[in-house]
Amino acid sequence: MKRFRWFKVEWPSSIRTLAKRIAKRPFNEESGHGFFVDRVRDDFLEARYVEKIEYTDIVTDPFGNELKFDRVEFRHTIFRASSFSPGLELIDPPRSVQALMNRLSEAVDFEVAITPVSLDVLKWATLFQESGSVSAEIDSLQIGALEIEKGIVAKVLVKGHRDVRAACDVLTHDRKFSIEKVQLRLANPYRKTTVVLSGTGAAVFSSDTLAEELLSPLRIALTGAMQLASQS
Repeated sequence: MKRFRWFKVEWPSSIRTLAKRIAKRPFNEESGHGFFVDRVRDDFLEARYVEKIEYTDIVTDPFGNELKFDRVEFRHTIFRASSFSPGLELIDPPRSVQALMNRLSEAVDFEVAITPVSLDVLKWATLFQESGSVSAEIDSLQIGALEIEKGIVAKVLVKGHRDVRAACDVLTHDRKFSIEKVQLRLANPYRKTTVVLSGTGAAVFSSDTLAEELLSPLRIALTGAMQLASQS
């Protein structure tokens, strides 16, 4: 499984300048956090943010005695900053990314606002299908806040062996609702791969091995869906 999440940010400087600023905040034992810059190009950079987490595990033995074990964990967050929208991509992010956001803001002297993505996930999926990069069908939809009657709503998962959008239209006809997640099942040469997209700008691939020819059109479709969302 491979997970991605995107955030909106407009960097106040060029990517190469951003890379230099990040490189001035390297990871070391004294600070317990910092960056490693792996790759820099004119329009994007790839880097890692590392946090050293120290904690104590307490275990009680059969006699009621507490045993304490000091633990050390290094939390890695891989990210990609780019000069084009949405601007920040996280790869397999941890549950909380606030520390990374704070450090990136510090690196650019707090001259940016890093905000979550919000878009029409069905439009994102459709634009990805229309890219022609791979054949895919929407075989699952998660519907939220589906109004059954006034004051009563439901969360519904619609699944099938073919495109489920027509069935979704029948179910939601004349009702208030929101589509939260969409699953696309890819055809050859990615036949066993699925990708789940969400309206918060996240994507989860069922396979760990992900070809760049898939990720690139997904990014382009995301940008297009964000532009449509800003116009509505």
